[in-house]
Amino acid sequence: MSEVAEEPVLAEEIFPLLEEDQEPKRLRVGVLISGSGTNLQALLDACASGALNAEIAVVVSNKPDAFGLVRARRAGVPAVVVDRARYESVSGYNAAIADVLKEHGVELVVMAGYMRLLGKEVLSAFPNRVMNLHPSLLPAFAGASGIKDAYEYGVKVTGVTVHFADEHLDHGPIICQEPVRVDEDDTLETLEAKIHEVEHRLIVEAVRLFEQGRLLIEGRRVRVLPAPDDAGTLTGLDSV
Repeated sequence: MSEVAEEPVLAEEIFPLLEEDQEPKRLRVGVLISGSGTNLQALLDACASGALNAEIAVVVSNKPDAFGLVRARRAGVPAVVVDRARYESVSGYNAAIADVLKEHGVELVVMAGYMRLLGKEVLSAFPNRVMNLHPSLLPAFAGASGIKDAYEYGVKVTGVTVHFADEHLDHGPIICQEPVRVDEDDTLETLEAKIHEVEHRLIVEAVRLFEQGRLLIEGRRVRVLPAPDDAGTLTGLDSV
């Protein structure tokens, strides 16, 4: 039997572009975290400054002591703990996360230092609307210790990836990547600092591309469409 090709999915079908006479609509983003939330802070800052036409609608953590929850509350953003230990099954836990996101009107989900594999209950509720940030050039060094694994392997170049999430670990279609050089005098700590600096910039850029309706999913590939000018006409393709 011949294999049927997947239809491309355009981000503007998920988050439609506005007509000229419409008021700008801010994309409602839900952020999943497990730790300190420095990437969350980058998104909060970009929303507050107007660099992103978006707002953080809710922050969800699986860790009640995650400092990212403090960051959210300081910014006036609802901060919710969904603790896996309180649910009999993984599916029940993921369904609870999906419910929180839907209750807050989330249109895009961003996994920013969320240290669990997201279940189909969330992915099916937000098809092609879940992004994950990972500190390596995927598919190399997937998993929870990507920076350390790359450093100990002795690579000369590592980096950062933002991709659409699926049910597999660090696996979905890649939106954007940026390399980071491992210098001869780098320690694990200095490499981590360099990676985090790129993460903060790249996750904001990925959300911006989504909000602008410029991501076209074609199977494993994500095409970045040209940026519209002020008149709504597409201009040259941006490099990512």
